[in-house]
Amino acid sequence: MAAIRTRACALGGPLVGPLLVAGFLGLGLVTGGCTVGYLFHVGKGQLRIVCGSRSTEAVLRDAEVPESVKKKIRLVLDAKAFGEAELGLAPSKNYTRYYMVKHPPVAYNLTASPRFDIEAYAWCFPVAGCLPYKGFFARERAERDSARMSRRGYDTYIRPVGAYSTLGWFRDPIFSTMLRYPDPVLVEVILHEMVHGTIFLKGQGAFNEGVATFVGEKGAEAFFRSRGGLTGEQSKEMARRRRANGLFQKTMSSLAERLRVLYRSEGEEEAKLARRVGIFAEAKESLRKGLEALGSKGYQGVLDEDWNNAFLVSYLTYHEDAGLWEALYDSFGRDLELMVGWLRQFEGEKDPIGRIEGRLARCDGTVDH
Repeated sequence: MAAIRTRACALGGPLVGPLLVAGFLGLGLVTGGCTVGYLFHVGKGQLRIVCGSRSTEAVLRDAEVPESVKKKIRLVLDAKAFGEAELGLAPSKNYTRYYMVKHPPVAYNLTASPRFDIEAYAWCFPVAGCLPYKGFFARERAERDSARMSRRGYDTYIRPVGAYSTLGWFRDPIFSTMLRYPDPVLVEVILHEMVHGTIFLKGQGAFNEGVATFVGEKGAEAFFRSRGGLTGEQSKEMARRRRANGLFQKTMSSLAERLRVLYRSEGEEEAKLARRVGIFAEAKESLRKGLEALGSKGYQGVLDEDWNNAFLVSYLTYHEDAGLWEALYDSFGRDLELMVGWLRQFEGEKDPIGRIEGRLARCDGTVDH
């Protein structure tokens, strides 16, 4: 996908999900033409994908399809089988079809945040509940909503999406854009999206993305171990990515803390806005130098972005509680399948993070029921 710049940019989560059903049904549960028009937009976009996809069997039999594409498709199918059999992820018919994306990316996510707070604006819809981002199939529509939120005083950020989950409402295909990822990243993406189809709590965006990101990363490592490990070059590339990802996450966490201190401080709003420009610039330069020291070419597109609160919360949604997930993983003896099984019991949970913290506080290794 031409617009994909980092692994983080590749993950869309359930950006449209059940909204697509609302679009197809023409739900009038929300007043206002803008909402009805949006539901129609996502429904129409998904219909195009449903009608335009081919079975993977047909693609694999097609003599005109390059072997490099077939090899990637087989890897996706193997990763799917591994996730279901070894990680306890929900079986589905996802990734049994293939969709050629003619005009990448697949979709776009819009994130918004108040100018003096590090918090994602939540869009609420029938069926889907509230989400910390809003998905679009057309950039111009995302830009119109972005401009509308800016006029209301919010920071906004539009992020290209290379994969997403419809949470079981539709058969998610393998998108051609996904096949451009290196093998380890591709497996992470597939497992990430499979987690969304297995563990998803309404209105808990940070929880949903946090668990999907963590299980995707750890699951990919387990997948390649089961196949004898990565090649030497793949191992080096994975190590480079892990170091770059760690640096990026550390930079984002530090940046968020500095901005929270600024926003809580006394002073005029104009002065705070001026000061935050410098804070963003310092964080970006620090990341640039750190990546150069690591010899990493990752995140180059991110460095070219205009950073603001919405940009920041867009990434924190995926990575803010990385330490919490690692601790939970340890509490299950680093058995990912056991951890997934426990989290699958969370349906309807109103405070999932609190429940996880409660388990960790007991430190007795007992699984809750």
